[in-house]
Amino acid sequence: MPACEKIVVFLPNWIGDVVMATPALRGLRGHFASARIAHVGKPAAMEVLAGLGLSDESIVYRPGGWSPLAELIRLAWRVRRGRYDLAVLLPNSFRVALMAAMAGVGRLAGYARDGRGWLLDDAIAPPRDTQGGFLPVSAVDYYIALAESLGARCDDRRIRLAATEADRHAAEAVIARAGLDGRGLIVMLNPGAAFGGSKMWHPTRFAALADAMIEQRGAAIIINAAPPERAIARQVAEAMRHKPAINLAEVDNSIGLVKGLLLRCDLLVTNDTGARHIAAGLGVPVVTVFGSTDPRWSAIEFEMERTVRLDVPCSPCQKPLCPQPPGPAYHQCMETISPELVLSKALELVDRRPCPEDKP
Repeated sequence: MPACEKIVVFLPNWIGDVVMATPALRGLRGHFASARIAHVGKPAAMEVLAGLGLSDESIVYRPGGWSPLAELIRLAWRVRRGRYDLAVLLPNSFRVALMAAMAGVGRLAGYARDGRGWLLDDAIAPPRDTQGGFLPVSAVDYYIALAESLGARCDDRRIRLAATEADRHAAEAVIARAGLDGRGLIVMLNPGAAFGGSKMWHPTRFAALADAMIEQRGAAIIINAAPPERAIARQVAEAMRHKPAINLAEVDNSIGLVKGLLLRCDLLVTNDTGARHIAAGLGVPVVTVFGSTDPRWSAIEFEMERTVRLDVPCSPCQKPLCPQPPGPAYHQCMETISPELVLSKALELVDRRPCPEDKP
């Protein structure tokens, strides 16, 4: 491949995928050490990666305007001004490849999917099974394979994140207002999921788990909530017999604040969604409740994670909403998971936690 002095990397759309791309992003940063690297992505993606030093600049876009075509042209024009030699396309969409081509980037590298192979200069085939379907592989390995096809070495395959000083200070302020300074066990719950309701364990189950953690271990409970998930967080709080220490549905929440708070937590209990990956990237123990999704797509090999998933005939369906009709089979992948089962996994991790003086 010709020498590349300026590289633009298009980041994934989902927060969890952004975290799972960090080993590949580190590999690209190391391989193209003398190049100027720009990341293109949504504000949330930039916030997730803040503090890692993996790029020299960021091109942030906010989807949702009145004209998708106008947004495409506008972003392509912004990228064009950078005069990049190489574009690394982590998303699989045709739209991203078209945008990079419109931006006049010298070479385009990515997976030959979504009918875009003819636009790519460095195309690699996605892994497929014997029937031609996409083979379930972790996004960590998926992105690493793309980076390695460009010559990068990704020997460290662990997902890693950092919290900025601003993140930490914001979290400390919230902790102090809640009176949690010096508190023993702090557990965060994440009951939402941007993907859809099929990934969500019921709010009353989260509430029962929270009450058990309070009664059996004296835990202080933090309920996380992205802006669209505030109603779910409030349902959890209302169903609890004990009041949560912090309900982030009631504050101006952000990914940076969540990162800072997670560093003060001993455990996260979550659905299979972005908060899970953020916690693992920060080294925070996590219990993940799986329902409709296949864990192989999001495997992270984090030794301080415990997963809860029960085999049912219709799972994994990979659908955002349960396709089963009302009745015993409806959402059974989640409905059959009891608070007691999740509690056992949670206690397994919290009873292994370090002494308070060893926490960051």
